[in-house]
Amino acid sequence: YHNNSCSDSTRLTVRSIGSYDGYILETSENSNKGGALNSTATTLRLGDDVARKQYRSILSFNTSSLPDNAVITLATLKLKRQGIIGGGNPITTFQGFMADIKKGTFGTSALQLTDWQATANKTLGSFKPSLVGGWYTINLTPARAYINKLATGGGLTQIRLRFKLDDNNNAVANYLSLYSGNAGAASRPQLIIEYYVP
Repeated sequence: YHNNSCSDSTRLTVRSIGSYDGYILETSENSNKGGALNSTATTLRLGDDVARKQYRSILSFNTSSLPDNAVITLATLKLKRQGIIGGGNPITTFQGFMADIKKGTFGTSALQLTDWQATANKTLGSFKPSLVGGWYTINLTPARAYINKLATGGGLTQIRLRFKLDDNNNAVANYLSLYSGNAGAASRPQLIIEYYVP
């Protein structure tokens, strides 16, 4: 019997925590600061509003069930689309998803206005995933070093989602609406991690 560590890999699926995730709207078009937030809605927003202010969304995953010596081999983010406001395909219009990963929290575990502009550990993108069965899938494996494990930061990993282009400069609200951690369990954002313990 030959024990190959790869065959012992474990898959962990965690869903975004509704009380910690949500969307934040910029204070004004070029302020680069968060001005209003919503952590209770069943949806997240990415795109812009009528005043060309940018929406960004924060996801919060409890990854503390990862052993401290886990070697992460794959990390995948899955997002379920709720709808589109303003027509078109915002992913194309705004040049794709950007994902800012934070080992721990952008501020506190709860959503804060400053999460809009807080510094991330790693930024990935832009991604232009197709919609498959209502879901977008984003490969976060290049940021696996910043996924929290048991011992640090309360075991939280936060991800800020935004579009590459801040706004499309028309005075029309155009945003993608995704289900948040406050939605029904089957629709919540998922972080799927594959790992092994050496």
